[in-house]
Amino acid sequence: MSHPGPIQWFEWGTDAFVSAANEQKPVLLSIGAAWCRWTAEMARVSYRDPRVLQLVTERFVAIRVDADRRPDVSERYTLEGWPTTAFLTPDGDILGGGTYLDPGQLTNVLEQVADAFAIRRTELDGRVAEIRAGGTDDSGSELSAPPPDASEAWCWLDEQLLGCFDPDWAGFGTGPKRIEAEALAAAVLRCHETKNDEIARVVSETLDAIANGGLWDSVDGGVFRYCVGRDWSNPQVEKILAVNAQLLELYLLASRLFTRPDYADRARSIILFVHRTFVDSKGGFFASQRADPERAALSSRKERQQMVAPPVDNTIYTDATAMMASAYVLGASVLEDDSLLEFAARSVDRVVTASYRPGQGIGHNVTGSPAPRGLLTDHVTMSAALLDLYEVTGQPVYLDLPQELMAYCNQTMLNEEAGFADRARDLPPGLDAPLGLLREPRYPFVLNCRAAIVLARLGGYANEPAYMG
Repeated sequence: MSHPGPIQWFEWGTDAFVSAANEQKPVLLSIGAAWCRWTAEMARVSYRDPRVLQLVTERFVAIRVDADRRPDVSERYTLEGWPTTAFLTPDGDILGGGTYLDPGQLTNVLEQVADAFAIRRTELDGRVAEIRAGGTDDSGSELSAPPPDASEAWCWLDEQLLGCFDPDWAGFGTGPKRIEAEALAAAVLRCHETKNDEIARVVSETLDAIANGGLWDSVDGGVFRYCVGRDWSNPQVEKILAVNAQLLELYLLASRLFTRPDYADRARSIILFVHRTFVDSKGGFFASQRADPERAALSSRKERQQMVAPPVDNTIYTDATAMMASAYVLGASVLEDDSLLEFAARSVDRVVTASYRPGQGIGHNVTGSPAPRGLLTDHVTMSAALLDLYEVTGQPVYLDLPQELMAYCNQTMLNEEAGFADRARDLPPGLDAPLGLLREPRYPFVLNCRAAIVLARLGGYANEPAYMG
């Protein structure tokens, strides 16, 4: 008996959905991440099982998506976490799904979905129609918007920060602990605006808890993605560039605001880790490092060096590199290290040169697979980094380009009532076509707040009141 070959995975794009429609097959959508060990485990074991291979080959159209490379797809289709195993109609509607499945579980689910799609198609179509008719909240907002009045907004912010603060273990909430960067940045801004001992305590106790808890890697440096325990225990030990960039900026700001040399030392430690692990000598920063719990449990560098270091995803993403470049610009000032400014400029220049196209904005990545274009996250974060460089160097190019990038956002993503959508309208056919749930725009609240800050800065630097409107 012959065994089927490896699964022929499609990229997310028109070809896959046309194939599913022509063959009248459901879509198997696998969403994972290079840093996720369970994504790698499912690829190594579940998707190599002979029965799984046969079912997928004969009865499905299979699509594989990297969550970091396609955040727009991941935002709409991820179910409970990564890896996601989702089942879609040929139109891209979700039939169901979950997360990690071992070979036996995956075999059972594949058989059930394929049989239901073949035998109960009318019923499934009716269920999808009901979901569509019911409507969804496509705002994509992570938080409710604050009141429009400035004084009321400050009070709202104070209430949010103090109400969500964990008085026992610091951080926010009583569940798993993460670097809630937006909340902490808002708290730092609040401390800068006015003396508020309660808000200052939120910041300092949380940064202390991060430095002294399981999130901090005291051997190799840097921070892990998050901790399962409320007390900052049981870390999930993958390392993400963007997470380290956020924390680096927070320690730099707090070191200056609170006159805390130990925070500056923490910032230096993060930079040292980034230089060892994520820096591309040509400019730019690698994306992530996969989790290895066995190695991370070792408490000395000598022990860890006897094991192979976890693999690093060498993709250079525009938004994550821009975030780290902004942190490096700040670090050059706070730590009085001009080499950080030099590398930030080199990184931004490389990304812009490689991926910017006049009239088409900037691409999402400069290494790896072909880059999707037209994502709000790339345009806002890169514009912020360019303005950071302009503020320090005064070079006109660092002011001209963010004006072009935000003009592209205004033309292709802006809804006057809802704000900026997370991706441009009317992108070219192919990988960037608005397929499935991507047909419905989302308006992420936090990213729109960042866009508003970028536009306000542009208005000030370019002396152009139109940006303030």
